[in-house]
Amino acid sequence: MSLKSLKGLENTKPMLSLKKHIVLSTLIASLAFSTKAGAGLYGFTEPNPYTHEETLLGMQEPPEQIINYRDNMRANILMLADYAKKQRPNFQIIAHEGQQLLGKSLWDSHLSGYNNARLLEINAVDPSFLTNQYKNSTLTEPEIGSLARRYLSTLDAIALNNIYCGNQPLQEAFWNKHDVSTIAIENCPDENTFDQAIIRSAFDKRLFYGFDNPQYAFNDIAHQPLINETAKNVTAIKNAKNILLLLDDGKFAQKADLIKALRNTNYDIVIINPLFHEHTPYTPEEVRSLQFKKNGTRRLLIAEMNMSEATANTYYWHPEWKIGSPVWLNRISFVNDNAVITSYWHPEWKKIISRHFKEIVSSGFDGAFLTGLENYRYFEKLTPLE
Repeated sequence: MSLKSLKGLENTKPMLSLKKHIVLSTLIASLAFSTKAGAGLYGFTEPNPYTHEETLLGMQEPPEQIINYRDNMRANILMLADYAKKQRPNFQIIAHEGQQLLGKSLWDSHLSGYNNARLLEINAVDPSFLTNQYKNSTLTEPEIGSLARRYLSTLDAIALNNIYCGNQPLQEAFWNKHDVSTIAIENCPDENTFDQAIIRSAFDKRLFYGFDNPQYAFNDIAHQPLINETAKNVTAIKNAKNILLLLDDGKFAQKADLIKALRNTNYDIVIINPLFHEHTPYTPEEVRSLQFKKNGTRRLLIAEMNMSEATANTYYWHPEWKIGSPVWLNRISFVNDNAVITSYWHPEWKKIISRHFKEIVSSGFDGAFLTGLENYRYFEKLTPLE
């Protein structure tokens, strides 16, 4: 089922006892299958920004219970990562733009304040007690035993947008201390900046994927330079010299065409959607064939997985589904016209991603590239705590 058929949906009603509904009809009217730079990766496109109604959304008074959206995202990641590493200790976990899950935001700090206020029977309707609570702790050491700490310890790598072609802060010493590899994903404004980014990444010995033409973003092999080609076996991200992200397989009519094209490359790491055309899984035999470079040596084959968005036409999508039904389907994705942001803490969604992830592991993929980690921001925005 395409999201094109969702035209005329009912207003979305968040599960937060909020006083207004989100109106998405203007977004739904323009839904269509399309190839966009970013292939659904946050930080590169935003075809469906916040609506006017969403920017005005607020609460008359604090609800009785507020979900810790960051902790729920961390918990889902740990649920899957713990399973994978028990099955295969060398299973690699890459987070895309998940660095903010290591610390507290102003909203997160206010949530702690409200919870403490209730315990102490402080009047939480007057928010003045929140003054001076917040200290920006992003990329400082998470507390021992916290979900943030466990999340950090399970990461093998983190992929960050625009380290070289933008102003993304890296804080390299932090990642080195925790033995987490960093991957640069770059949207460069022109060819010269792109070439300079390649040179800088090679000097830094950092994995690099980039483009200066959105037409080739995440869907093309021929225009992605192969940097530091090697004939060595690669069985861990930290030993890789180059990487290819082929998240959008729309240019390939048949799965066999994609497999043939990838088998003819020498990339150390290849990241793909584990469902060809969002529907057909790769067999263990096909996965095994893709784990070898053209030169015959071993490489890592990583499966992309969105932690918080349901995509139409996947095997788990039901024809009758629409925004608000089931209740955990909330809103059209900010970056993908064919996906819906979920209440990712809902038991039904957790069952879906658990089954999907189990298939990724059992098919033989070497790891998972976790996307959609930033959607906790959407729910925090709908629950203003000031």
